Amino acid sequence: MTAAPVGEPDPRVRLRELETLLEAFAGHALFRLDLDGRVAGWTPMAERLLGYRADEALGRPVAFLYTEEDRAARSPASDLAAARESGRTEVEGWRVRKDGSRFMANMVFAPIRSERGEVTGLAVAVRDVTGRLHAEAMFRGLLETAPDGVVIVGPDGRIRIVNRQAEALFGYEREELIGKPIEVLIPERFRDRHDAYRRDYARAPRIRPMGIGLELYGRRRDGSEFPVEISLGPLETDQGTLVTAVIRDVTEHREQEQRLQRQRDEIMELSTPVIQVWDKVLALPIIGTLDSLRAARLTEGLLQKIADDQAEIIILDISGVPTIDTQVAQHLLKTVQAATLMGAESILSGVRPETAQAMVHLGIDFGRLRSRSTLRDALRLALRILADRAGAAQAATGMLRGEQGR
Repeated sequence: MTAAPVGEPDPRVRLRELETLLEAFAGHALFRLDLDGRVAGWTPMAERLLGYRADEALGRPVAFLYTEEDRAARSPASDLAAARESGRTEVEGWRVRKDGSRFMANMVFAPIRSERGEVTGLAVAVRDVTGRLHAEAMFRGLLETAPDGVVIVGPDGRIRIVNRQAEALFGYEREELIGKPIEVLIPERFRDRHDAYRRDYARAPRIRPMGIGLELYGRRRDGSEFPVEISLGPLETDQGTLVTAVIRDVTEHREQEQRLQRQRDEIMELSTPVIQVWDKVLALPIIGTLDSLRAARLTEGLLQKIADDQAEIIILDISGVPTIDTQVAQHLLKTVQAATLMGAESILSGVRPETAQAMVHLGIDFGRLRSRSTLRDALRLALRILADRAGAAQAATGMLRGEQGR
């Protein structure tokens, strides 16, 4: 071994300094192996982590740090061969300290080369990752007990982790999903757009619901679909930013909403029935307060009935409306205008004295709309209007025939 040039530190001193820095800042215990895989150098950090003094470790095959199971499987020889042939090799597995305790170790083997490029030995860095293993086990335990399906997706859009609930939701075994594109769980008609959505989320990942305002669906293994709600969240790892999707089957919730909507529609129809009281005469008794939704449905049903029955007169009975305010009056006015466009004339009935005063006080102008205090009076007026129209029609027909006979 040649001495270091004057003014330059001894290479062995420089090596010890590098070992100290690596141990201090990277948290690795370092040691060296010769070409036969025997310990040729042992650092204080290796002694603290593994329990062996340098004189106890030097000259021993690296296999003494492996478990009996790994030695029987020839894992030490495989790791050394991989490092010699392919360069830097990283493995994880259980290792054994001097006191017999086991720990999960991350081991990095890197070849040491001479100035001519020949491999003269191996540098080994060891780190205790048992804590990470326990954290991962706890994380997976939480995933398995979650009430909703959880799917974790990598930056490449492929599935990394699924929990038991996700298996049950989609009908897959997890081994069938790991490594597959996330689109396998999405109905085919949505897949083309999903890739763009995924890229947009990757640019600004944050915790948020997926598809706000949209109805989302999942696709089971058998091809069937079901409605879902999905919450997204970023998960920072040493492998990059993963995306966690929490998936809930909302089939029962959607069905309940649909049942409630049907019930509301039925109640609405019962509370505002359109009744044919005479040929070409319809009556619409309004009970309760009119809001925007109810008024829209009332007008829609009335117009359809006008078209079906070819009605000419509409009686709007408001005797069941407790109060008339500006909003209610505007809804009534819009209904009258819509009926007029359909060719029907409207009569307002059930106008009480206090109702009339309220309309005057509010300054509500119903234009030429006729009104009566009772439904009976409104019907009489409707029949008189029809009779007048019939007489006028007969007179016009007679005049037309007379003109033709000349």
